[in-house]
Formats: sequence, C-alpha cells, structure tokens
Amino acid sequence: MLRRLPSMVSAFTVLVFVFLYLPIVVVVINSVNADKFLVSWGGFTTKWYAKALNDERIRTDFITSAKVAVASSLISVAIAVAASLWARNARVWSRRALDATTYMRIVLPEVVLATALFIFIRRLHFQLGVTAIVIGHVVFNSAYATVVIQARLATLPISLEEAATDLGASPRRVFQRVTFPLLAPAILVAVLLTLSFSFDDVVSSLFLGGTNAETLPVLLLGLIRISVTPEVNAIAVGVMLITLITFACAAVVATVRGSIGVRSTPQAPDVEE
Repeated sequence: MLRRLPSMVSAFTVLVFVFLYLPIVVVVINSVNADKFLVSWGGFTTKWYAKALNDERIRTDFITSAKVAVASSLISVAIAVAASLWARNARVWSRRALDATTYMRIVLPEVVLATALFIFIRRLHFQLGVTAIVIGHVVFNSAYATVVIQARLATLPISLEEAATDLGASPRRVFQRVTFPLLAPAILVAVLLTLSFSFDDVVSSLFLGGTNAETLPVLLLGLIRISVTPEVNAIAVGVMLITLITFACAAVVATVRGSIGVRSTPQAPDVEE
C-alpha cells in the first residue's frame, strides 16, 4: 500500500512552524556562540550572558521593565475586577458598552493606541517616562485582564454570595470571604498574563518612555539597529525565557483551576463575623 503524500495544508503548516520557530532556535544558538561576529560556530560559551548581566544599562532597563510590568499588572487587574463585578448587576446596554470598549482595546493595533496616548499625554503637558508607560500598558492590559475575570465570573454560582448575604454578611465581607477566594485563580492568571504582556512590550514603551525611561525590549530594539551581536542574542533569550515562564505559570494555574472546578462541588463558606 502506497503512503499518502502530504497534503498542501500539511506542507503549509510545516512551513509555518519552520519559519516561526527556526529564527528562535538560531537566536538561542547564537547566544552561546563563541564567535563574536557570528560568522561560524566558534564553540559553546556563556560569556555573553555574563557580559549582559554585568552591563549597568541592561540591569537598569531590566529593573525599569520589572517595575512597569508589576505596576501595570496590579492596576490592570484591580480595574478588571471592579469592572467585572460592576457589570454583573449593570443594565444590558452598560454591559455591552463595557464589552465593546474592552474588545476595542484588544482589536485596535497597539501603534494606534500608543500614538493616541502620546498625543493626549503631550496635550496635557504630562512628562513622558515610567508613569506614562504604565498608563499605556494599563490601557491594553486591563482589557485582557477583564476578559479573564469575566470568564471566571460567568461560571461562579451567585447562590453562594446570596447565601452569605442571607447569613448576615456585609457586602465587603461577602467579597472577602466568598467572591475573592473564588476569583483568586483567575486573578492570578490575569496577573501572570499581564506581567508578560507588559514586560516584553515595545510599541507603547517606545512611544511613552521618551528620553526619561527605557525598558529592556526598547533597548534591544535599539541595539539591533546597530548590529546583531551575541550579547544581543543573549538579552533576547533572557526576555523570551521570562515571557515563557510567566505564560507557563499562567497555563498551569488555569489547568489546575479547571481540574479542581470539575471535580469539586462548591460549598457555602464560613462568613461569620
């Protein structure tokens, strides 16, 4: 029996994966290539990683990226939780307006949002820098966080919150002892996702950083304009690893949350004052 020849769809899929992942493999290999000019394989070395870690500018930009990522992530998740809880009891047109603005921030090209924010901030005579970058990241990060939180809220039985209210718990107590614990896995997923989105963002950071703040991805963009050195590859691999780790953690949390949600039956929690 003759083997079936691969279809055009299969061949195209293989080509897509090759062109998608082969450059990443090349970057990883070049980050440990001892040849300074990357003309040929010069042997295995980790000196480029050591050189990058000892570079004061790289360390400073890494700290800036981390600060921006943490700040924008926490603010975005707080906005997402508040908006999602408000939408549960809002009117239909209000919920539609929230959904429209949320998905609009996801669908619109980031360069459009960054340009609009840059013009708006300059009109307000607000200084470009870390704070401006955080604001820019919150604009799109809060949209992704809202989608995650709303998806979790849609599966929560409102009967638990109603039971806590009937037992005499105040709205604040209900949120602390019932709503928040049930939302905690989704909040953690949203935090991890927004951290990764913010840390490796280039467009908004480039537009809103000005001359006062520079993140690690922006530095990487500037370096490759001059030349692609092994140190540049080492920085790129570091950024990629941070992103992959946060995405992996988010995937694990989402998987564990899903498996627990399938096996367990919600029970009314203790809400005694």
